Amino acid sequence: MPYPTPRPPAPNGPGRCPRCLQDVLWCITAKARVPFAVDLERDDRGNQAVRQDHTGRWLTRQLTRERPTPEADEHLHMPHIKTCPIPAPRPPRPPATRTRTRQGVRPNRWQR
Repeated sequence: MPYPTPRPPAPNGPGRCPRCLQDVLWCITAKARVPFAVDLERDDRGNQAVRQDHTGRWLTRQLTRERPTPEADEHLHMPHIKTCPIPAPRPPRPPATRTRTRQGVRPNRWQR
C-alpha cells in the first residue's frame, strides 16, 4: 500500500479502558459502527448482545423492544460506561453571563 491509512482501525477485541485501566472487550456497534467498550465477563443483567463474526470482529447491539433477547451466538454483556469506577469528565460550564436590564422599548413604526 503506497499511502498510509487515513485513520487507525477502531479498537476491537480484548483491551483496557483508558480511564480506569480495567480489562474490557472493545466491540463495534451494529448501527453506527463506532467502538464501544463492554465488560469482559458475561452478565445476564446487561443490555448489550455481543457476538464475534466470521472475520474475528466483535460486534454489539443494544437489546430493543423488537429484539429483546440475544439470538443464536450472542451473549449478554454490561456496557463498561455503567460500571466504570472513574466517571467521564463533564464538559466545562459556560461562564455566567451578565444579565442586562431593559432600558426601554424600541417604538414600532406606527408609534413614531
